[in-house]
Amino acid sequence: MPEDALCSVFEVRSDRAGMRLDRWLSLELTRLTRSRAQEIVSHFAFTAQGVALGPSHRVKAGEVIALYRPRWEEPPAPRDIGILYIDEHMVAVDKPAGLPVHPSAKFHHNTLTSVIAERFPDERVVLAHRIDRETSGVILLARSREAERRLKQDFAERRVAKTYHALVHGVVGPDHQVIDAPMCLHGGEIGVKMAVRPVTRGGMPSVTRVDVIERLDGYTLVAAHPETGRQHQIRVHLAHVGHPLVGDKLYAHGDEMFLACLEGAPDEARRKTLLLDRQALHAAEVTLTHPIEKTSLTISAPLPADLRAFCDERRGTTSTASRKGDTPAR
Repeated sequence: MPEDALCSVFEVRSDRAGMRLDRWLSLELTRLTRSRAQEIVSHFAFTAQGVALGPSHRVKAGEVIALYRPRWEEPPAPRDIGILYIDEHMVAVDKPAGLPVHPSAKFHHNTLTSVIAERFPDERVVLAHRIDRETSGVILLARSREAERRLKQDFAERRVAKTYHALVHGVVGPDHQVIDAPMCLHGGEIGVKMAVRPVTRGGMPSVTRVDVIERLDGYTLVAAHPETGRQHQIRVHLAHVGHPLVGDKLYAHGDEMFLACLEGAPDEARRKTLLLDRQALHAAEVTLTHPIEKTSLTISAPLPADLRAFCDERRGTTSTASRKGDTPAR
């Protein structure tokens, strides 16, 4: 390996134990196709002891996988993060859309973990959860091992209430609805794609509450409250009821659009179809019990400029807009 090769280290989660290494990697680095994952692990995957691994290796819970890769020129990404809350135990940041949380096949320096390391150079600050690269909004980080343990446990056991704001295609009819639709992996070429499937066909229970915030000309701003934590849950559920997210390259426009955008920035025709350069999903609010002080804490991030502008352009006296309020009833 070149002396300046980059190393990314991952620990296998218990729910992914037994998977082939290429399958596991396509889930860990969410924008990889299965074929690309096979190519990467065939050349760059090693155990913690430096033993080379192949695509068919079956991963074990707690196993450490190291990916050594030559340096590459990263795509640009926004690196300005806003501090929403900070104390001696934890910090909450407002992640901009386009900034990935962890290193991936394309990003290493331009990641939230790298930005946090620069902002807090002399201490260990650890992510308690994650959101997609194209999703903006609240992310919590721990500043001590005890806060890390408790925050991660609260997220895992669904004790953190999360509210997302989403811009969707179409005018949503009900002011309030509950989408109860089991989900599982789709199983096609795109390893991260999810699908609604009955429990009898492998679907896992998945529930999202949705409240209308504002109806616009042909679009709706909604608040989504996931009661379970399936991959891509909000995106899949809203598409399932006929209202996919604006800018969603996979669930609004299909595999061809998604695969084309993997190769680089979308061309002008695709950008006109997408309407936004990213999926219109924003982690607007989290409510939790403080990991050390045990007090109730609500942290909010304002709707970002691109989503505000989209709404502004589609308001007007001829619109069907009806404002329900920024904080829907729960």
